[in-house]
Amino acid sequence: MKAMEKFKIYCEIIVSQPVVTRALKVSLVVGTTLNLINQGENLLLFHLEHLNILKLTLTYIVPYTVTTYTATTMNLEFKIGSKAIVSAKLKCKKCGKRIEIQKEELIPECPKCGIHTEWRLA
Repeated sequence: MKAMEKFKIYCEIIVSQPVVTRALKVSLVVGTTLNLINQGENLLLFHLEHLNILKLTLTYIVPYTVTTYTATTMNLEFKIGSKAIVSAKLKCKKCGKRIEIQKEELIPECPKCGIHTEWRLA
């Protein structure tokens, strides 16, 4: 698979609704908690002039980025029985069998490897 095709698949996963939704939720909870721990007094008393805006912003960006990376990595594993988040050409890591799956299609077992199937991008 060409580098640009793989990059396109990565980008599709990164901006997919399930990944963005999960990352936003985690970022909101973790970012708010950390901001309250680190700058809680200034936030609660509305001492906005004492807030470090860079720290406040990064405290939301970091958990968003980590969650997006983790979700993207997990979605690139193409686990059998799960729905494909993107259309892709896959290759079985064990036997080399190739298949093409469509977005929202259930990821099948390899006919040769069965439940021991491990798919990767072809």
